Formats: sequence, C-alpha cells, structure tokens
Amino acid sequence: MKFQSNSFGKSSIVSKLLIIIGFAFSLAACEWGDQIESLNQPDLDDFAVLSADTVTIQLSTIGTDSLMTGAASRMLLGTYKDPYFGRVKTMSFFQATKDEGANIAQEALYDSLILALKFDNAYSYGDSTKPMNLTVHRLLSNILDKSAYWNHNSTPYDPTPIGKTTIIARPRTTSFLKIKLSDVLGKQVFQKAQNNQLTGEDWLDLVKGLVVVPAATDNGPIVGFKWGGNFEDTTSVQLHYHIPSVSEYKKDSTIFKIKASYNQTVADPTGTQLAKLPENKRISLSSTQTANQAFMQAGTGIMIRVDLPYLNNFKYTKYTAINKAFLKIKPLRASVTNPLRVPPVLYLYRVDKNNQLYTDGNGAPLPVSILGGQGGASAAFFTDLVKNEQYYRFDISSFATELMVSETNDVGGIIIRSSPYGSATGAYRDQYTEFSMSVDRLVVGDQKNSDKGVELELYYTRVKPK
Repeated sequence: MKFQSNSFGKSSIVSKLLIIIGFAFSLAACEWGDQIESLNQPDLDDFAVLSADTVTIQLSTIGTDSLMTGAASRMLLGTYKDPYFGRVKTMSFFQATKDEGANIAQEALYDSLILALKFDNAYSYGDSTKPMNLTVHRLLSNILDKSAYWNHNSTPYDPTPIGKTTIIARPRTTSFLKIKLSDVLGKQVFQKAQNNQLTGEDWLDLVKGLVVVPAATDNGPIVGFKWGGNFEDTTSVQLHYHIPSVSEYKKDSTIFKIKASYNQTVADPTGTQLAKLPENKRISLSSTQTANQAFMQAGTGIMIRVDLPYLNNFKYTKYTAINKAFLKIKPLRASVTNPLRVPPVLYLYRVDKNNQLYTDGNGAPLPVSILGGQGGASAAFFTDLVKNEQYYRFDISSFATELMVSETNDVGGIIIRSSPYGSATGAYRDQYTEFSMSVDRLVVGDQKNSDKGVELELYYTRVKPK
C-alpha cells in the first residue's frame, strides 16, 4: 500500500489536526442526542474525511496443538469428506454407570440392552440426507483413569462391535437414536443386577466404557448428541426387562447415565492444501502457498491469521489521522453449500509473531477490543441484498490506533475463530466452547484470489493546506 504525501505549509496546520483528532474521537464516544458544546468549531474547509480500501492484508493459516474436549456437553458423531479440509471424522468415547448400583426382582425377565443417544437438535453439519453407519464398541480401559482429554486422543477399544445401525439422521424431528446392544452383554448385566451384584465396580468389570464409531467410508453428516442432566432427556444405556404376572405384564428398566465423555475430532488433509500445514504450530502457512486461500475449522483447531504489515506507514503521512477501521471478511463462494455452511458469528483475538495468544493479567486470551466500547470484536454473517454480498464486518479501530502509536510496530496479528474462548485459562481455555464442540469451517480468498475475500475499510481525516 502506498500513501501519497504533499508538502504542507508550516502554519498552524498541526494545531488544527490535533483539534480534529480530538474532535473525531469525542464524536465516536457520544450517543445520539448528546449535546456537544465548543467555543470554536474547526473550519470545515481546512480538513477532509477520506476512505481507502486498498490496504495490504496478509492471510495465513495456523493450527493449535490440541483442543480440550473432555466433559463436553455435546457428543459428536459422524464423518464426511470435505474438498478443502479432507476427511473429517468425529467419534465419542464415554462411560455410563449407576453409582448406587442396580437391584432387579428375581421374577423379572430380560428384554434388551439399549444405547439411547439424545439428539442435540441445535447442531448438525454436512449432508443429512446421506446415511450414517454406526457401530458401538466396548473400551479396553476406563476413561476415568485420565483427568483430561483432547481432540486427538483415543482410547483402545474391542474391534468387534456390540451394536450397529444405519440411519438417516433427523435431529430436528427425532428425539432419540436407539441402538440395540449385544444380548450376551445385556444378560450378563441383567443377572448381576438380579443377584444384587451390580455396583459401580461390577459395571466397570463388564463395561469399561463405550465408543460409537462412524464408518470410514461414510460421507454424510456430523451430528450432535446431548448428555448430562435428567436421564429421561439425555444419552444413557438402558437395561429393559419385564415382570410377568397373572393380572398384568409390567415393563421396567434400569438407566445407566453417562458419567464422563470426550470427543475425538480429526481430519486427514491428504490431497488438500492443508496437507502443507507445518507441524510446528508457531509457524503460519501463508495463503501464497495454499492457492491464495486461508482456512478455519472448529473441532480440529485450525484458524485464520490476519496481518496488516504496512498500515503503520500511515503514521508517517503528515497531517493525517485514522478515524475508523473495519475488517471485511467474505467466504470463498465455491466453498459454501447448504450442507457446508459458514459459522453464524466470528470472533477476533490477538497473537504475537509466533502465534502465541496475548493474555491479560489473569491469563485469559485478549480479544481485539472495540474502540470506546465493552468486550471484543465479533461479527455476524450478514447478507447484503442490495450489493448481493455476504460477509462479516469487524470494527478493528482500536487495533489500527495501536498500530499508529506503537514505537516498535510490533503489535502482532489477529486470529479468526468461530467462538469466544471459555473462562478457563491455559490449555483448558477451549473447554466447553463451540470451537471444541463443532466442525464449522470457513475458507477465505486473499487479495490476489479472483474471489477476493478480505478488505480493510479505512476512514481517516487529512488536514488541507492553505
């Protein structure tokens, strides 16, 4: 980006510029209807408010070491093939138990053992018209043996399934997905309960945990399921039986609630631009190396980095001050389909040159702040029907202002993600966030892409010479 500078007269221009800058920032802090009193108004002929949209913006893609997915309230299941991210696969490992044990009457008769998965009707991603082939397996070790789990973790499991199903998922119209489990296991559980021998430890001897695995060849949706809370409205393992009598046929069940769970979310980027992503997460993958594109994907921890390398040159342009700066992000049109939608909202955070987050005094990640406001910069996906455009628009005036006043010009860059960080700090900061419990993704073309997806709207004031 180049700024044209003229030689202005050595008059009172500098003084007028300072008045204008103060005036501009005072206006930004005012609400509609506030009264502004001034002894002297600046001469409007002495300055002009201008705009620019040709500022150089550098895009790159960065990865994270891992996302904390343990105890997430949403279980994720499914796999699909993404043209930009490769084969994305999610599976949920969990432990169902009954702390107080189970006691079944001697006259009862076994019916079935069922895994009932409660649909989270708020989330699914991918093509829900295609089938999901799911198998249920017994874990070979207790997931409670570890205190924390991450998106790339896995627990060994028996390759022989104890249950399987093929479904067309209808999460918004169906409450539960029920999978019948092995009767051999079911009768073992039933007999122990009938003999009053099914304590928590006895259950773990039979079932150390379960995992639901999608078929590797599936190319359908990734679906969310709920666990926790009232057992009647959440995922559980259900032992069904009945008590025969002369007068009635009484059905009953014992419910094993989910006590612990974690999601594994991984992608195989073979054959895509993301296969070039460095293993060293401190190194960014420039959009110039990825067909002039940058990428973000929740669940796998991929984020877009934005740098404004030449904006600080503005401070060397005489008699000029920035008023407002807006970062506009447009998804690559070819990447957006009905099944593969973009995130509803995006959020901005600050990182240093090594992709390490800037943090506050409590260790919480620092968002790009809103000038004169509260909280961090975020933007909802907006459809402009007049211009036939869809985009996110962020106010990054505070970041631009900091660039102007920085003596070292080292204020880092910006990362784009699909949810805020959580309240935890350190490695656990992504726990319970949408970024760790979804697979929403975004592809953006850089300024050299034929479908340019990034632009800086810059509004500034320049004093005119006399």
